Amino acid sequence: MNLGRAKSILIVAFIGLNLFLGYQLFWPDFGRLTSVAVTTEEISAVESLLNDNNYYLETSIERGIKTSDFLKVSPDWETLDNILEDYIEKGAEVESNEDLKYYRMSDKVIALHSSGLLHIQYSPGVLLEENLDEDNNDLNKSELKDFAVEFLEEEDLMLQDLIYDYIDRENDERTVVLFKQELDDKPIYTGHFKVIIEKDRVTSLEAYWLKPIKRIPEREMEVIPASEALRNLVNKLGSSTDERSIVEIELGYYSEEYDAENWEIPPVWRVAFDGNEYYYINAFTGNLEQEPVIPEKLPDDDSS
Repeated sequence: MNLGRAKSILIVAFIGLNLFLGYQLFWPDFGRLTSVAVTTEEISAVESLLNDNNYYLETSIERGIKTSDFLKVSPDWETLDNILEDYIEKGAEVESNEDLKYYRMSDKVIALHSSGLLHIQYSPGVLLEENLDEDNNDLNKSELKDFAVEFLEEEDLMLQDLIYDYIDRENDERTVVLFKQELDDKPIYTGHFKVIIEKDRVTSLEAYWLKPIKRIPEREMEVIPASEALRNLVNKLGSSTDERSIVEIELGYYSEEYDAENWEIPPVWRVAFDGNEYYYINAFTGNLEQEPVIPEKLPDDDSS
């Protein structure tokens, strides 16, 4: 037998065997990289289900396979201590009342809840702009956002990883500008700052900031597709009597738990209706997460 030909046959057989083993070992991951979690047929079916129940999709649906993990967190006491230490250096008087600690200054009262919730009441309030009309409804969302960002920067409260989220006009005189915490491009909705504007002034601030401890498990797991989250939400809510627009579907972290030393936050799909109502669908189980258990509004200054 020709020795060269025999070598060629062995080389070809060796390469073939390696290709076969590589296929068996890596093909599942290769397939995941090239496949999608949501087909065009599924998108059409979900849109039909939404429309039949008076919901209308006005944003795109993530089609690729998405992964996430549980996130273990705790209140970020170090960041809170740094904020409060700054107030102490500026002359704040400190006193305690049950599970609250107060830091009193001439123009503000800072109250810290045992859960880590921080509330600042400004008196008489911080004027948005000297020549601003008292009715801030004349301002568009972009202007209100800019005012809120500028306010946080001037108060040294614009933390790293704090990003603008949305604006909620509660009534003609009260507007809330919300900011959310972010970790590696994923929002942690539980971590938030709320800048409360009444007429032409910032009157209070609510802050709840989390410290990520670790991801659980170390390796991310596949989450349900956004289309399935929408199906589950419609099944939970039922048909709407009025037309509702779905304007955002975003993957992040959200938890009901607040008053604890540390806890695990699951990944969620956040679904926004009309830009002012938000629902959180657990991205592992598909269940609708309930409203967060958050302490009631902290007592006013004269309650201590």
